Amino acid sequence: MRLLVLSCLLVFISEGQGLGYHQDVGVPEAARIRQRELSQASSRIIGGMPSEWGDNPYLAGLLITLTTGQMSVCSGTLLTSKKVLTAAQCWYDGYSQGRNVEVVLDSLKLFTGYRRPVTGISVHPGFDPRKMINDLAMLTLRWEVSFYKDVHPALLPPRGLNSTFQGMSARVSGFGKTSNWSPIGPDTVQNAVNVPVSGNTWWDCYYRLPQRPYSYDKLICTSGDNGWGACGGDLGGPLVIENYYNFTSKNFSGTDLLIGVTSIMSPFGCQTGFATGYSRVTSFLDWIQRNL
Repeated sequence: MRLLVLSCLLVFISEGQGLGYHQDVGVPEAARIRQRELSQASSRIIGGMPSEWGDNPYLAGLLITLTTGQMSVCSGTLLTSKKVLTAAQCWYDGYSQGRNVEVVLDSLKLFTGYRRPVTGISVHPGFDPRKMINDLAMLTLRWEVSFYKDVHPALLPPRGLNSTFQGMSARVSGFGKTSNWSPIGPDTVQNAVNVPVSGNTWWDCYYRLPQRPYSYDKLICTSGDNGWGACGGDLGGPLVIENYYNFTSKNFSGTDLLIGVTSIMSPFGCQTGFATGYSRVTSFLDWIQRNL
């Protein structure tokens, strides 16, 4: 029996994450979040703390309607008054295709927040859902967002910034779940946690397997120590260095530097201590700037 279970696990790993993000994670997560919001339940990042108004002013919740009519969920990052950066998997994960996306900003709840329609979606031309490379997409909102204290964009790294950020503490936020089996509780949906940046080598991102042709040079990884990190509906959400630019701007341009977009999570579960992989923003600045 033990040999049979191991064989099935290896087949699962070698062939990818089941039916893709949406059927494996996004669709059941959407149903779970909706049900628990109605009952004042919890659905947050692993190991984090409940967020208050304005804690993550650039965090966007994404409600994705698939071509099947099913609802799925992701997260994203507000970059300008009309642009939200997310993962390409949120639109197409290799199995399921999106038909419509709505963006929720300035809300601790995902399904009960005000929904902003998306009129355009640009997926990175090099995105490969099998190899999980170039996992980025840019959403265009129908109407501009007005910035204020609780809603404003994250900062993009300046050109020429070659820092790996290794050893620094970074903040990951999203609308995903709090554990593999999140208990029902009175907390809010939006959550965040600080995690250490480990690097981008195979050893730093050791949840990846040799038989899967991932590329490491455009990824940044954070440690999964203590079981802390991204989970479930956090896909596409921001990884930031807080207060990287310590100044106050009258147009609320923010001080948190966006360094990663949540892309790869361990197929073994969110609390198993494995790393989380993010698309490294400094590696995609040209494409991001062309799509702003």
